[in-house]
Amino acid sequence: MALQDDPARLDIANYPLRFTSRVLFADMDSFRHVNNVAIARYIEEGRAACLIEVFGTDALVNPSSERLMLFASGIIDYIAQAYYPGEVEVGTAILRAGKSSFQFGHAAFQNGKCFALADGVMVKAPHGKAAPLTAEERAALLRFNFGGGQ
Repeated sequence: MALQDDPARLDIANYPLRFTSRVLFADMDSFRHVNNVAIARYIEEGRAACLIEVFGTDALVNPSSERLMLFASGIIDYIAQAYYPGEVEVGTAILRAGKSSFQFGHAAFQNGKCFALADGVMVKAPHGKAAPLTAEERAALLRFNFGGGQ
């Protein structure tokens, strides 16, 4: 099943966190389409903004050994074109918070139209080994649950 098969994933209102970026000239290909690498970077910035909201800036840029979060997997479905010039808005939500990992859901929009969907999984891994999320960490993550009923 493709990510866009769930209509709720295509609605920005279901993503409690938002990141907006201007499309840079360097982000486009020879057809004025935003290239796939740039789209992955927008998604990454949405993920970073969420991590800062949940765990604080230091946890992202200078994590302690007890709160090291590792990016374990990610997928992006490119479903339409985005163009230069313009802006991109990325919506981010937590789809799931497990024992030691959590899953992001992202949607990238231009002019109100969704052009990419992504999922990513992060694992709490102090000292390089999976470790349980604390009750406080899970609660902080779940404040940003996806609004589409997943």
